[in-house]
Amino acid sequence: MKALAIYGGAAVSDLDFHFVVVFFVLTGVLLLVTGLILFVPSARRKAKNKRAGEIPEQKKKLSKLCLAGFIIAALYPLLLAFDYFGLMLLAFKFGIRLNFDRTWLDRAEFFVPFIAVILSIAGVITAGRKGKAGKKFGVAGIVLPNAYVAIIVLMIIGNIVILIANNSKTVRIQEKREVFTMGNVGKQENTDYDVSQYRIPEGYDIKSLNISVSEAELKEYSESKLQTIDSSSDKSVRGKFQKSDFIIVRSDRLVEWLSDNNLNNFGYRNGYAVLSYDYTWEFAATGTYTLDVYKDPSDKFIIITNCGDHKIIAEFFEGIGAAVPTEKPEESEEPKETADPEARRKYEQLEFLKDNINSDMSLHDIVDVFEKTCKQSAGKDKIIFKYGVDRFNGRMDEYFGFCLTREYKAEDGKTYQIHVDVLYGLTVKSRSFKKTQLTNNEVDGDFFEYIRNSDAYKYAQTAKIYEIQIHMNEI
Repeated sequence: MKALAIYGGAAVSDLDFHFVVVFFVLTGVLLLVTGLILFVPSARRKAKNKRAGEIPEQKKKLSKLCLAGFIIAALYPLLLAFDYFGLMLLAFKFGIRLNFDRTWLDRAEFFVPFIAVILSIAGVITAGRKGKAGKKFGVAGIVLPNAYVAIIVLMIIGNIVILIANNSKTVRIQEKREVFTMGNVGKQENTDYDVSQYRIPEGYDIKSLNISVSEAELKEYSESKLQTIDSSSDKSVRGKFQKSDFIIVRSDRLVEWLSDNNLNNFGYRNGYAVLSYDYTWEFAATGTYTLDVYKDPSDKFIIITNCGDHKIIAEFFEGIGAAVPTEKPEESEEPKETADPEARRKYEQLEFLKDNINSDMSLHDIVDVFEKTCKQSAGKDKIIFKYGVDRFNGRMDEYFGFCLTREYKAEDGKTYQIHVDVLYGLTVKSRSFKKTQLTNNEVDGDFFEYIRNSDAYKYAQTAKIYEIQIHMNEI
């Protein structure tokens, strides 16, 4: 019975849609076979009853308990179908958003099979004592719920076998990639070294890199840049520089190299090219790593690395000891003295968030810092809580986001938003969360207590933070 409850209600988002469809198909076949057995008596059974000289079954008084248990057990799949498909069709037909407490439906899906079994057992016992008909209905009422569980168990085992097989196949493909074990670009360090001239900006035409490069040139360039070489081919060389992994790819063979490694074209993050690739971990769960992409000034070579230290990147291209920090004129995003005082105050709060939030903090502390800035507005601003899987800030790859937004209207009539987006890699659990957005106006009581009691918060509090984005925009 517990398996039926797990299958029902809120847990449906954890299951594949095809799993649900197959369950109902098999359940329909089971009910059809049960009906044939119950309502189409065999000739052998008729002859046996006739020889025994017993009262015909149809003339005996029918056990209501047996019949009730059977009907409840037989109709139980309709309750699940209404939950999984009926509510969705109603919402689609009438254009309404179903946002209500489904706890009562989940409880019904859990207890109904137990009720069917209890009534059926009581009916079989009393029918035997009082000579009533319908014991076969009682037996069916006991068997059906357990048969539902058996179907689910078999399907789960089948899914696990398929997942293991697919997972093994996926891992074998991933291990053949040259980027395998390179991980992810860590926190950006030494950003006072300007490496933008080596980055590939968004909108750059990769096809323009049609300069012919020989294998000998690739070898010579790699030996001049890398301190150790781990592997090489006619298209690329992988090695290490300052303990970071670098892959050097011939620009004229880039498309072939991506295809050989089962990788997609470059995506973009913060306006520059990055290379994202999936990896498998836990049990059949997947995540995404992202590497930075650079281009040699000669346009002959593409460099892919997990190094986030701009000083090391500058030394890779310019030589150790040659790279020096770029002197930049002091600039400030702070509004001028004549600017809207409210906008100036909010800018200061944005800087406060940037200075007091970092990826080494727990989600509990991050929410505390954000809440502290919100208290200063005395309830005048709109607070938005959003979570779910999405592509954030134009990224090519998806992440699970736990996002807090503060929306305010300045004295100049413009509306601004301050965002704190906490991003996580994807897992089976994070994918199960539906994209959700709530404001403090939609929740009674303390909005931040509601956030801390949410399932998304409980999950994100224990997961590893991938990145935190803090930014402000005008809407």
